[in-house]
Amino acid sequence: MSNYVLDINGIPRAVDAAPDTSLLWVLRDHLNLVGTKFGCGIGQCGACTVHLDGASARACLTPVASVGKMRVTTSEGLDANGAHPLQQAWQELDVPQCGYCQAGQLMTAAALLAENP
Repeated sequence: MSNYVLDINGIPRAVDAAPDTSLLWVLRDHLNLVGTKFGCGIGQCGACTVHLDGASARACLTPVASVGKMRVTTSEGLDANGAHPLQQAWQELDVPQCGYCQAGQLMTAAALLAENP
């Protein structure tokens, strides 16, 4: 086990995890940030998408040891009150169905729009 201090949604968070533990499980099991979902476990479905320094990344494929000083943004970090323009658009257009993969879709769309304003 190793100690890490991660910048999660702008807040330094200390975790003790094996270096090869995926960021997904650190977020969900160690930090109780359950907006990031487990889907396929092989980076194909996108349910686990987070931002690393603003770029979308699959948390299921990202070992916690590789995060270093990068800023991690989860779906909870877009806007806790649901005021991010994408969160509002999702609600206005009734996009969610079961909602399971919505966080990954929001995070992917937010990174795409940030890269291409």
